[in-house]
Amino acid sequence: MSSVDSPENRAFAPADPGFLVSIATFAFVALGLEAVVDGTVLTLTGEIPDVYPLGWQVLTWLCLGAAWVGIQRGLVAWLRHRAADPAAPPPSAAELSPAVDHRRTTTALVLFVAAVLLGVILPVFLVGQWRLQPIQLYLDLYADYGGGAWLGMVGFAAYHVGRSLLLALVLTCVQRAAELQRPAPWTRAAPVGGLVLGALLALPGLVLGGWASVASAVVCCTLLGMVHNLTGKSLRWTAPAAVVVLLFV
Repeated sequence: MSSVDSPENRAFAPADPGFLVSIATFAFVALGLEAVVDGTVLTLTGEIPDVYPLGWQVLTWLCLGAAWVGIQRGLVAWLRHRAADPAAPPPSAAELSPAVDHRRTTTALVLFVAAVLLGVILPVFLVGQWRLQPIQLYLDLYADYGGGAWLGMVGFAAYHVGRSLLLALVLTCVQRAAELQRPAPWTRAAPVGGLVLGALLALPGLVLGGWASVASAVVCCTLLGMVHNLTGKSLRWTAPAAVVVLLFV
């Protein structure tokens, strides 16, 4: 692994801070598709999305997941196209030099595990409620749909992966933009992307899950940002880590 993991991270090398912030903002706003879909169904039917018929619930999740993956890949392709622009400045020697050793990888693994564990146990300490999201979701689906709950979980998996890939792109763009705006050692080391992502997820978390959700979002996303920095700041590593960590946020 290196500080610029080709081809993913090299796409971010020539981008300016404003452009990257715009990409991150567009990626996060794209998640508003979920609110639009849910709000439309609630307006038309008067029913909350939790009681959709199973087929409609799965179709909704699959469509949202596919949309988010398509948006994420499109934005990364846009960044790569910009990187191929001969007018763009080439990446510096410092950006192309190796930056990750075994000790950093081990630290990243420890922080990744800590992020997952804290996502599970923080609500227990803060509100005294044990709620392991994937298991609770399956139980809720089983209560509504019976034996077809497994099909709902397949749809949710596609939905969650697409959403996580888009949020990992937000983290990566914000981190890179901060480094370009303030090119200092502390900026390269600080998990700016994770802090911003945690703040963004804390806003809906405050409404939907209270302070336990806010704390989980901020702490787990900050640790995810640290993992991102330690593993070469590459979507190749951050995206799978985000899929696992955000499952519990």
